[in-house]
Amino acid sequence: MIGMASVYDSGKHTIIGGEIGAFIQRTSAEAHRKLFVVRYEMVGSFCIAEWLSPNKDVFVDTMNLGDSLGNFTRKKADELRKRLFRPVTADETSRFVAENESQYHHGMADDNAAEWEREERIARGE
Repeated sequence: MIGMASVYDSGKHTIIGGEIGAFIQRTSAEAHRKLFVVRYEMVGSFCIAEWLSPNKDVFVDTMNLGDSLGNFTRKKADELRKRLFRPVTADETSRFVAENESQYHHGMADDNAAEWEREERIARGE
């Protein structure tokens, strides 16, 4: 599980069937999980999600596919299988967190440098 839990609302979410839905159901049955594909109507984003409730009213995102089902490539399918059959280890989680923190701090440093340049231009009267 990677995402935040959501309550299913047919006005805000659409469950997607078709080829991708069938593939996800076969894969989730192998992993003894209850996966499905959902589209968030407000943002137009597709996600592979997992039911948390036996009533199928609460779910959590497992993999974000972006704004197109075409983003579900062979590479994404392999990544999904890895997530289902080989959960992320503590070492991998630590590495992911460290990489994300590094990206965040580098972005903040870049923003800070840009702000300093802007203030210097203002001080020079440009």
